[in-house]
Amino acid sequence: MAEKPFDVAIVGAGQAGCTLAGKIAEKGVHPSTGEPLRIAVLDRGPYFKGKHNPGYGSPERRQMFTNISQDFAGKYTKWTGMPPGARRKVPLQPGQEIFLQRGPAIFGGGTLHYIARTRAPFDIDMQVWEEETGADWGPGVLKPYGQQVHRDFNIHVRPQATLCQLDHLVREAALSSGYELSDYPIAKKNCLLSGYCDGVNMCKYDARQGSFTVYLPLAEQRGAEMIPNASVQRILIERSRGQTRVTGLEYLQDGIRRTLEVPHVIVSCGNYETPPLLYRSGYGPRELTDNLIVENRNVGRHTDNRPESFGPVGIFDEPVSDGAFRHGNAYYVYHDLDSTHRYDRLAISMWARTVPYPHQVAVDTAAPHFGPAHKDYMRDVCDPTKMTRARADIARQCITKLELVRPRNIRGWINEWGEQIYPGHHPSIVSALKKGREVIYELLKKMGAREVVGMDSPVRVHHLEAFVGSCIVGTDPKRSVVNPYFESHDIEGLFICDGSVMPRAASQGYAGSVATLALLASSRIVERHFSRG
Repeated sequence: MAEKPFDVAIVGAGQAGCTLAGKIAEKGVHPSTGEPLRIAVLDRGPYFKGKHNPGYGSPERRQMFTNISQDFAGKYTKWTGMPPGARRKVPLQPGQEIFLQRGPAIFGGGTLHYIARTRAPFDIDMQVWEEETGADWGPGVLKPYGQQVHRDFNIHVRPQATLCQLDHLVREAALSSGYELSDYPIAKKNCLLSGYCDGVNMCKYDARQGSFTVYLPLAEQRGAEMIPNASVQRILIERSRGQTRVTGLEYLQDGIRRTLEVPHVIVSCGNYETPPLLYRSGYGPRELTDNLIVENRNVGRHTDNRPESFGPVGIFDEPVSDGAFRHGNAYYVYHDLDSTHRYDRLAISMWARTVPYPHQVAVDTAAPHFGPAHKDYMRDVCDPTKMTRARADIARQCITKLELVRPRNIRGWINEWGEQIYPGHHPSIVSALKKGREVIYELLKKMGAREVVGMDSPVRVHHLEAFVGSCIVGTDPKRSVVNPYFESHDIEGLFICDGSVMPRAASQGYAGSVATLALLASSRIVERHFSRG
C-alpha cells in the first residue's frame, strides 16, 4: 500500500529527529517551487499530543501519570537485542560483551537524562572530532550551535538554593586538590522539584526541556505529518545507470505494511538502531546485511562510549543533605590520565543519597520485616518535615560514579539486533577506573567522610554512557559513512544525523551534543537540498 509522496522523511523522533523536523520545516522549501516542504516524521513509539506548558504540563499527558514509577516502567520502551530463538549472523567470540539500549515514544530514547542534565560539547570534544575525521566540526563551526541549544533548552547552572552541603564539600575538595571542576547544568523550566522524573518517558509537568518541547512544535505548526507506532523495516534503495539513490521506505503500522514514496530520507534512530535499519536495507558490511546493495564496512563500526561504573560510598557522621530531591550531582570532577586532555579522561560525579519513594523504601534491605516495626520505620523515614533517625542514616551517604571519556584505542560495533559488542572490561578500562576510585577516596577523605565503603569490590562496568560512532562522519569514504554534510558517501538522498555520526563521546552529557549536531545538520541540509534557486 503506497502512501502519498513526501519531500523528505525523518526516521526516528528522538533528540536529533525532532530538531531536524522543526528546523527543516521552518527554514526549508521545495527547491523548484518554493512551496513548504512535505515532511513525514516516523517513530515506532506512540505520539502524545498537547501543547507544552512548563511547570504545569498538558492535561492530555498529565493524566497518564501517577507517582508510582512502576506504573510506567518499560511501558513505552523497547530494549534492543536478539529475540528468543534467533541467531546472530556473526557469532560472539569468547570474552566479548554485549550492551543494549532502549527507546520509547516520540520524544526519543536519547532525549534527555531523566533529570534533564545535559550541555553542549566542550571545545576539546569538538577539537577531537575535527582532528580524527577531517570534518569541519571544530569549535569555530559548532560552538554557535551549542550556544543556541543552551538558550533554546534553558540549560543553566543549578540555583544555589538547590545545592546541599555535600555539593559544597565536593567543590571545595576538588578545587583545593587541583582537579578540574565543571558545573553539571540542567535543562529545565519551572521545575517543581517534585522528584518524580519518569525516566525515559517524559516529565509530568513539562519542566524538562529538549527538542521535543522546542523544535518539534515548529514542525507541527508547519504541517509535518507525524506517523507514530511505525516500525520502519527498510529504506528502499535503487541502483540504475550507475547511480544509487533512495526511492522511499517500508514500515509496519498496526500490522499493515505500508510504502512511503520519498526521495530524501534522514535516519535518526540512534547509535544502536540506525545500523540495523541500514543492514535491513542492504547497506553495510556484507556479513551483516540483508540482500546487499551497497557495501560500506564502516556502517555499525567504530562505536565509542563512556564506560560507567559506580565508585565507593562515603559515610559521614552527620547528614550532608536533607534527603530531598535536588537534581543529583551539581558538579563533575575531571582527572586526565592523558596530558593532552583528549583521551582517557576520568569524569567523577558525587551526590548525596536521596530518600527513595515509599514503595522503594518499603522493600529496601534496611527496612524491617513487615509488621509493627516496619510500620514504624516507614512512618519515620517518609516524614519530610524532620530529620528522623531513618532519614539521617540515608542522608549521611555520598554516592559516587565514574565515567571514562574516550578510552584510547577502544572501539565497539553494532550487530543486526542492535546489540553493541564492546570490551567494557578491557584491562585498560578497568585500570583507569581503579585510578578513578583512588581519586574518589582522596576526595571523600578530604570532605570529612568517616568511612569509605566499596574500595575492594571488583570494578564492574554496568552501563555505557554517551554511545556514539556507529555511522561515523569523515572526509575519507574508506573510513566513514557520512560526509561533513551528513550525506551518505554511497547513496544519493540518504542522510544520517543522530549520535551515530558523532566520532567520539563528549566529556559530559549526551543530548546537548546530539542537538548541537542536529542544528548543524538542519542548516547544511537546507542549504544544499531545500533552498530555492
